[in-house]
Amino acid sequence: MNQYILIFRGQKGDDHSEEALKERLQVHVNWIEKLGDQHVDSQRLDNHGAHVISISEVETEGDFMGIREVILGFTIILAKDMDEAIFLAKTCPLLTYYEIIVRPVVV
Repeated sequence: MNQYILIFRGQKGDDHSEEALKERLQVHVNWIEKLGDQHVDSQRLDNHGAHVISISEVETEGDFMGIREVILGFTIILAKDMDEAIFLAKTCPLLTYYEIIVRPVVV
């Protein structure tokens, strides 16, 4: 089995209220339970951070939930190949709210 990272990307203007996030978290947890041993890790990202553009340009001001495209978090899964990883991503209920980028993890 290989590791794949699912990156959840949303758009500015999505409902990011605490209530909406809690609801999405619960449906995600339910999905993770169905994955069983194929689930490796999941993390939600904080709203704040840094955007390193170049050696001389770093943006640290502001709320990263306010930018045009938002990376909300990630899940790492185990799958036999990219086709299975894509299939599993399509079963994720968060696909209703976010795009999911699937990338192999090189270990």
